[in-house]
Amino acid sequence: LGVKDKGGGATLDGRFVADAQTEADRRVEAALLKALAGAFPDVTVVGEESSEGALDIEVAQGEEAAERENAAVRQAPRRSAEGALAASAAAGWPEALLSPVEAPRVVVYVDPLDGTNEYAAGEREAITVLMGVAVDGRPVAGVIHQPFFGYDASKGAEQQGALGRTVWGGPGAGVRGNGVVMEATVADPPPLRACLQRNLRDKRQEPCCAALQVEPACKISATGYHWLRILEGSAHCNLMLRKASKKWDSCAGEALLVAAGGGVTDTCGRLYDYSHRPHAVQNLCGLVGFADWELGKRVTRTIAETIAPLGEYPYDVEDDSVLPGTEIHAESAIPV
Repeated sequence: LGVKDKGGGATLDGRFVADAQTEADRRVEAALLKALAGAFPDVTVVGEESSEGALDIEVAQGEEAAERENAAVRQAPRRSAEGALAASAAAGWPEALLSPVEAPRVVVYVDPLDGTNEYAAGEREAITVLMGVAVDGRPVAGVIHQPFFGYDASKGAEQQGALGRTVWGGPGAGVRGNGVVMEATVADPPPLRACLQRNLRDKRQEPCCAALQVEPACKISATGYHWLRILEGSAHCNLMLRKASKKWDSCAGEALLVAAGGGVTDTCGRLYDYSHRPHAVQNLCGLVGFADWELGKRVTRTIAETIAPLGEYPYDVEDDSVLPGTEIHAESAIPV
């Protein structure tokens, strides 16, 4: 797998957990960046590995293999902006999504392999590739590719059936996957079925889970998989109440959840700005995603009230990617 540690950290019980990167992370991102640059050379693309200075695929895979992949990318079909718009219209996209957008207003966030620690440990089905598109700082489209969808861990590689699916969409287009429109239809809580990280690293999660009457839908460190569980209706929300995720983890998920009637905010219900800020790619104030907007208001209000006695977080964090005045549960929330 070519595993490297980009720099991990300790859990609450003192265990060290690596921040893994694999050959797959490096090769997938290199291919995606080349393809996007060829198709949309004026659009800003922010990839996880390249943004963190960790994209050294030439060393990892050798010059010959690198050239084969680069040649495949160069041979991929190219379409003009006019051709892309015509194809979108033919596919039945809503009229509101067919207007051209100036390239400087667009940022594409790429996570080449979400859930790398899980992948390095043998997990397959929860692994995803994430691509989120933001215009004027707000997520407008998301793609989640799940390469091992349908994977059966009890079978060998030669016994697996057809694997993989791609879920895509955004506000105005809905959420689609394998030709099926997906909707967040999970039954009303309690219990609140929440997707949680595998490793506990903050003192806020346990009291918030108690206050929210949480029943874990899954405990796995794979944010893209959390988004899919919420979209499919097997979870109400995900909770990451600390600085851990990055914009490439959340942009695609936010676009898809908003399209399905939900959303994504920071720990206490504020919206993030996805404009290109190299110093602000980390979601320093945590992450909460939810299937329903009204549910999101209740969840983030409860979280804010529960963590208030534990310290000033997240209000003591300087993060200019948080949009001030946008707490979704506040009557004075500024519409975005």
